[in-house]
Amino acid sequence: MMRATKWLVAVAACGFVALIVLLAYLRLAYPYEVEWMEGAMMDHSMRILDGLPLYSAPTIDFVPWLYPPLYYYIVAGAMKIVGVGFFAGRVVSFGSTLVTAGLLGWIVSRITQRPALALLTFALYLATYHATGFYFDIARNDAFFTLLLVGSAAVAIKLDGLAGASLSGLLLALAFLTKQQAIFFFPALAVWFWIQSKKQSAVFAVIAVGLTVLVLWMWNHASDGWLFYYLFHIPSAKTSDLSWLRAIEVLPTYVFGTFAVSSLAAIGLMIRLYKTQESYESRWTSSTGLLCLMSIAGLIAGAMSLGNDGGYANVMMPFAAFAVPMLPITVEEVQSHWPTMERYAWLAVLFQLAAFYFNPSSEKMLIASPHQRAGGDAFMQKLRAMPGDVYIPYHGFITRLAGKPSHANILATIDVLRTHDSTAVRLQRDLDSAFACHRFSAIIMEECPRIPCDSIAHYMLDGRMLLEPNVMLSRFGSEASRPNYVYIPK
Repeated sequence: MMRATKWLVAVAACGFVALIVLLAYLRLAYPYEVEWMEGAMMDHSMRILDGLPLYSAPTIDFVPWLYPPLYYYIVAGAMKIVGVGFFAGRVVSFGSTLVTAGLLGWIVSRITQRPALALLTFALYLATYHATGFYFDIARNDAFFTLLLVGSAAVAIKLDGLAGASLSGLLLALAFLTKQQAIFFFPALAVWFWIQSKKQSAVFAVIAVGLTVLVLWMWNHASDGWLFYYLFHIPSAKTSDLSWLRAIEVLPTYVFGTFAVSSLAAIGLMIRLYKTQESYESRWTSSTGLLCLMSIAGLIAGAMSLGNDGGYANVMMPFAAFAVPMLPITVEEVQSHWPTMERYAWLAVLFQLAAFYFNPSSEKMLIASPHQRAGGDAFMQKLRAMPGDVYIPYHGFITRLAGKPSHANILATIDVLRTHDSTAVRLQRDLDSAFACHRFSAIIMEECPRIPCDSIAHYMLDGRMLLEPNVMLSRFGSEASRPNYVYIPK
């Protein structure tokens, strides 16, 4: 039975790796959006290449996301090498995903001394592609952010003394400069270093916090205060949107849902660490101890992010990264201490892989097919033929591809408007003036069940960009979306 189970695990693991690599191959070079926020992310990197500021007063032409700038600069650098287009952002993300999976495999190999379990860990992480929202290979900052978090843990495990603490602190600072969610992982690493050596913990904290504060302060000064406005003022104004009911859904949906087997393995390892006869210090300063602490941090970070309005599965990527290695580590623990139970451990691995199963053909805009591309080509041909300036509120970069200027993404715009401060008032006036003066020859709104649109002030509906129903799509959460309804001046 155990031999057959191992073979099934091997087949399922290899199948997941092959599937994710194939999907990434199809999506990396696709010239249009596969996820609705990709274009706006690319607009940020294009501003860097154009020598324009990332953080400035919001206008209808550009409003930055509420993220720090590091990922945008990495993608801008990639565009200088591979050219302007979505490929640059996606190759950074998918490359980050592969390195993350490799680092997780290395950590498990170091703990278990079994290369086969390292390969299993690599496959398990890639298998979370569906559970974390299909973000491994798109132009978003999540994959790069997760790499920096896993890297901070890996160097802490690999390097002893102050070298490990210093480099780990540096990588965590870079993670915060990519996404503010990194703050949840600071206590886990700080506690882990503190148990080993107060000096190491101090060095880690000084570098992680000091470097982050220094860079942000200098950037904020250079941007005349706009950096802090987007990174801290707007998120603080949105705290009223936090729903604890949405936050605790992380338990039935992820911890005891899709990731139930890995979560139970993590809980078992934590209990074993607590009950071991070794000293308190040696229990929690182990590599397994750090993974446990980082898993807890990932769970808290994911819950808080999901509690915010608009939170999606991608925020669980760090949790996935630190939770799935617990299962291969548990397999080794069972084999070493309870060899008669090993068959059940491998059966648990098979159950976890089964929980990650998904059918790519049933997912909307997951396979970037030639049929999809033909629809995109037809859309772009029609867009290029439109005179003057065209506003596509839910998609950035598309108009730039058609030789026209791009504009602020509507979600980033709404984030500013929700503050109801003087900046929001000025931005609303900018929007009202643009519509009243018919600045745009056309406004193209979404065809998506989650984004109803009945009318636009001073504009009237004039038809559709595409009549064929299933082309030129991008994912909007779990739904499909495309800019299609054309409004022209009244």
